[in-house]
Amino acid sequence: MASGDERTNVEGVAGNMPTTRPNLWVRFERSVLLTVATCLALLATTIMMFEAAGRGFFNHSYFWAEESVRYLMVWAFFLTIGCAGRAGHMIRTEMLVDALPPALRRIANVTTTVLGMLFAGILFYASVPQVLRYYTMGMMTESTLDLPMWLLFLAMPIGAALMGIYYAGAFLTAIGGKDPYAQAEAAPTDSGAMKGPML
Repeated sequence: MASGDERTNVEGVAGNMPTTRPNLWVRFERSVLLTVATCLALLATTIMMFEAAGRGFFNHSYFWAEESVRYLMVWAFFLTIGCAGRAGHMIRTEMLVDALPPALRRIANVTTTVLGMLFAGILFYASVPQVLRYYTMGMMTESTLDLPMWLLFLAMPIGAALMGIYYAGAFLTAIGGKDPYAQAEAAPTDSGAMKGPML
């Protein structure tokens, strides 16, 4: 049976845990986008193993395997590019930013989020004409899969939009004077804990 001090410590720790529930967009990222991307990555891994077994044991290669793995991984990457930022997996020079005074740190956070939105906008602007060109030309993949190229390259503008949404939320957080990249406090058992702004 726990003593009074132990109960107080447990209650104190529990009291520091966040009680706010993630909003609808964050739940969509976690439950839908991450699930779809994980399934795509697992499917790509299965195809790679199937191709390796075919080459190793039967001396036979499937022309469609390499192409399908490439596009599956591209889609998995672009679907999670916004989730990666929110989970704190973007590359960041924390040592330099943490050494800055609060005013310069806020300027640095605002600047990086603006640059992130700019990059996402450029990626979206550059990828949409490419998708439209493939759509109007009716180009298909080289393998026997005969998939439309525009559908495969649609991952780029979608990923750019997801990245832009993440950086827009980070910008609003930075404007409010908070660190948009700070790690969220979470319970040790909460494996789905995310870092970054919650739109």
